[in-house]
Amino acid sequence: MAKKTVLILGAGAQGNVVGTVMARADDVGRIVLADVDAGRARETAASIGADRIEVARADVTRVDETAALMRGGEFDLVINLAPPQFIPQVMKAALLANRNYLDLSSVRLYEIDGLAFEQLQDADAWAASGRIALINAGSAPGITNIMAREGSDLLDDVDRIEIKDYSLTTCDEYVPLWILSVYAIDCATEPWIWDEDRPVRVPIFSGEEEYDFPPPIGRKGKVYTHAHEEAVTLPLYLGKPVRHCDYKIGDGDIDAWRFLVERLRLMDETPVDVGGVMVRPRDLLLRVLPPTPSPQRVMEMARQGRLASRCMLTCDVTGTREGRRTRVRLWTDSPDLAGASHLIPGASDISLLTSVPAAVFALMILRGQIDRTGVVLPESLARAERDLLLEGIADYGIEIKRRAETPGA
Repeated sequence: MAKKTVLILGAGAQGNVVGTVMARADDVGRIVLADVDAGRARETAASIGADRIEVARADVTRVDETAALMRGGEFDLVINLAPPQFIPQVMKAALLANRNYLDLSSVRLYEIDGLAFEQLQDADAWAASGRIALINAGSAPGITNIMAREGSDLLDDVDRIEIKDYSLTTCDEYVPLWILSVYAIDCATEPWIWDEDRPVRVPIFSGEEEYDFPPPIGRKGKVYTHAHEEAVTLPLYLGKPVRHCDYKIGDGDIDAWRFLVERLRLMDETPVDVGGVMVRPRDLLLRVLPPTPSPQRVMEMARQGRLASRCMLTCDVTGTREGRRTRVRLWTDSPDLAGASHLIPGASDISLLTSVPAAVFALMILRGQIDRTGVVLPESLARAERDLLLEGIADYGIEIKRRAETPGA
């Protein structure tokens, strides 16, 4: 059987992890790692260190050129790891090139022609193409969607789905482990929640909560409602009615971000006069935010004991089971940064938890284990498909734990 070929668009922290998992798969042959920054692509490819990985430059804002790259390589799958604002362009290119497609998030929830999210704008064309577009296939969204489905399947009906995303990082300097520009934009965007069977906008940094995270976090942490996909997509595609759904995020610096965005208004788009020059605060902040470190730097700092981090996702699904009010608590237990970098050189706890699920989903598509066409979301996957995912991520130390609680039982 001919080995599969893969195009990975985006050579950052996620590209390092996805590329490594792909390179370790015996049934994957040629892998092309492409980025607008060819130097970053070469650096990440060197970190992976596999002969089958090639490097290319790709400007995904040029849809026709990106489609030509996809056609020319005759790729079996395109994995889109570019920042979320480029999802529509890459997905359009994959449709034009007639290639299977996977991405990790959504954009413009409830802001385009009444669609729940932008990837649905070509849903009919994708269904007719005979190809699959698996979207929201990372950790959050992705693993969170799987957790919600796992919890809802244990209940007869679902009242609430409450997702938390939390991380703790310590370092002797400020080192971002995810793309800060995306995070800043999300912090400044009024989140959608699902309430009383419909989407509702709420203020930024609302819904403050001290949540008791289970081990290995094992402590309370502050979280706020945050702009994210799951609050909209889960009630629509879970397969059961959901009255309320929200997503909250927190980390050790969450109140510093609240101060920057809410109090100092550094994500405002109205220009201000700075020494006779009109400057948008948003442009300035996004320009000076530091980039994520290279895999080599993460590995070195982890070895030196200068950088430590641990993240966790939780999903509480509340409803009734056999007439009793029941809450199913689900959470991730995954390696910390040192453990992640040991499993995949240069990986962090966040890039491992985000990107290993994407890589496992990708392998499932390549192996025909997700036998669907059109636009597909993780929460709609069947039991057997979800089991394969859970087995695959367990190989990298990622587990989903659960506990059902029935008050008074």
